[in-house]
Amino acid sequence: MINIEDFCDKLEGFYDNWYQAAGNPAKYAHIKLIWERIGQLEFKSKQWYQYLGEENPYRYRWHRIQDDSNQIVVENWSPDWKERNKCCDMIFKPNGIFYKGSVATNKCIINGGELKSVVEFNGEVYKSRDQGWKNDKVIWGSNVIYEFQKSEGPICV
Repeated sequence: MINIEDFCDKLEGFYDNWYQAAGNPAKYAHIKLIWERIGQLEFKSKQWYQYLGEENPYRYRWHRIQDDSNQIVVENWSPDWKERNKCCDMIFKPNGIFYKGSVATNKCIINGGELKSVVEFNGEVYKSRDQGWKNDKVIWGSNVIYEFQKSEGPICV
């Protein structure tokens, strides 16, 4: 049995990869992300490059969290709840102290490529890699895992 409240409590927060980006700026962009609870099992998420600012996110979605027996489904919705992109839902399962997730289908197309996304988090650390694939080649995204630290709020650097 999965504890959906534990999942939501650990997911909610502001994350920043400042330490990773500062340690190797040629390899890692400085990215911030937020998972903000807007209902008991509803979130909005936003991801942006530090240099562009929060008002210019490259990803902004709303999500419903569903308990599906032995896994958790993070549904992807437009920011007005009018359109669900079911092909881009994420499936998460507990793995030790982490929740690990990936895209539910191979039909999530973003910027012309099939999204292959892996995420894991534990309430303190959030790790992710997003890539767009076409014809067995990466056409966008990173070859490295981004590691974000949870913080109390925006880090202004």
